[in-house]
Amino acid sequence: MNTELKEFELKEADKEVLLNDAFAHFKAASTSLELRYKSLEDQVERLNQELSEKSKFMERTRRLVAMGEMGAKIAHEIRNPLASIGIFSSLLERELSGDNKKRELAGHISKGVKTLDNLLTNMLLFARSPEPARYRMDIRSVLEGTLLLIDAQKGENVVIEKNYAGSTVIKGDESLLAQAFFNLLINAVDAVGAGGVVKVSTCLHKNGSTNMKVIIEDTGVGITQENIDRIFDPFFTTKDQGTGLGLAIVESIIKSHGGHLEVESYPAGSGKQERRGTTFTVILPVDDAEGLYE
Repeated sequence: MNTELKEFELKEADKEVLLNDAFAHFKAASTSLELRYKSLEDQVERLNQELSEKSKFMERTRRLVAMGEMGAKIAHEIRNPLASIGIFSSLLERELSGDNKKRELAGHISKGVKTLDNLLTNMLLFARSPEPARYRMDIRSVLEGTLLLIDAQKGENVVIEKNYAGSTVIKGDESLLAQAFFNLLINAVDAVGAGGVVKVSTCLHKNGSTNMKVIIEDTGVGITQENIDRIFDPFFTTKDQGTGLGLAIVESIIKSHGGHLEVESYPAGSGKQERRGTTFTVILPVDDAEGLYE
């Protein structure tokens, strides 16, 4: 009788151990499934976000292509008659040399023609997607030349600070990059107004590959997040007399060099009291194989 009771108690104990083991395995499996489910949720969320971003990029690319084609057609149609107007307005200015009032009016026509011609040039440049002629060039020299042009247009109270670190030699298209830097710098000067500061700096950044960074920083009013999402869209502008093509062209030129643009802004009232203004960072690849930094 005692032997049978001990065997029964042993069997019950074995069952309890087995149940505990089974429960432990179940709990571990449940925890593993929860972690796996959470991981899958995160992956789905990330993929959805990537899909949304790619969808926006494709839609933006489609719109840019359509707008570029339309802009090119309009530019070609307008340019010839506009050239005729420009020639005749210049002749008219000469003929009216004795009548200052009428000569001034003719001068307004010539100035308007030049403004439209500049707009058409930008539209054609944007539509063509520039193909840079790559050759050895000095970014510092390009920036200095561009700053001379900017100096003639900026107010006396706008301060330009420069800091060129290390070598500034890359391979690229000097004229295209000069136009890109001019657009960025004139925007910075316009943003700061009297008493403002525009900082221009360069540096080499090595992280696997070598990149040249050109940083243009201003102490202006800043750009809202809503507008930052649109500033590279063609024809989008917050300026009363802006064309909305300046930054679109900058982005096109930098991308054609295999680079990219970064923008960071702290508008007034953003809560970032220690900083205010906008920073554009142009990042251009440097081919070490070319021996530019030996």
